[in-house]
Amino acid sequence: MASRNVLSSVVVPTDFSEGAQQAVERALHLPLGPKSKVTLLHVLPDDIPGKLRKEAIVEAERSLEKALARVHQLALRKGLAPRQFVADVVEGETTAQVLKRAHTVEADVICMGRHGRRSLANLLLGSTARKMVKLGDVPVLLVRTPPVDMYRRAVIAVDLTLGSIQQLKAARPFVEDAMDLEVLHASSVPYEEFVVMPAERAEDFRAAAIKTAKKSLTTLLTRSGLVRAEARVLGGDARLLIIEEAKARQAELIVVGTHGVKGAKRILLGSVAEWVLGNAPCDVLVTRS
Repeated sequence: MASRNVLSSVVVPTDFSEGAQQAVERALHLPLGPKSKVTLLHVLPDDIPGKLRKEAIVEAERSLEKALARVHQLALRKGLAPRQFVADVVEGETTAQVLKRAHTVEADVICMGRHGRRSLANLLLGSTARKMVKLGDVPVLLVRTPPVDMYRRAVIAVDLTLGSIQQLKAARPFVEDAMDLEVLHASSVPYEEFVVMPAERAEDFRAAAIKTAKKSLTTLLTRSGLVRAEARVLGGDARLLIIEEAKARQAELIVVGTHGVKGAKRILLGSVAEWVLGNAPCDVLVTRS
């Protein structure tokens, strides 16, 4: 097996729900080395009054100790040292506190699951997960399914912009051992919706666009080191194609990228990333370029 890129630091926000537990277990299936650190973080509101605040802190610490004890047991089974896993309770606004801790421990990824009984689509609208993706500059792994092993089937969607190379490099630790890895680009003819042309000519333009994109995608894979991946260019709506390809390949992970400067209050509604987050049949890794 080729040497893997090891994640040195992972932050897992937890509210002790089933979804959060799945995220913790997924973290144990990520490429961790003997010096890697995994931080479990529970965030309490900072406006809990008086005596209730003390009770909330005590209860949270107790629950976190139980969660950490379970993690230590699972870690030993995977040959990892319990000391690599730490836990903490903090107070404040959840997104800000998670991002703050991620920066403090120089996290490679924030691994989080669906919390409570809400669907992922509902969770993302105005939620911590959506804010994390929208405002943060740390990759976010949203865990939708119970983990069994490392990711074996994955689809990476790229748009061939300058940020695509960073996206592929960021994805490598998560997909390097995937036996079925597809890097997908959805191609379209520039300005097609604004220009009326015969169907035959439009088809020629589409074929030329796909050929050019395929060449660019192959070069991109070589530069990123993901030479074993299948380069695939399809014509159509990127949002639909990504979901369709993931389902067809029974992918366990989809990787999408977002663009923007750190802290930018970008509008994610309507974007490819949000569509994938709300409709993916599997886990989703959102990288930032």
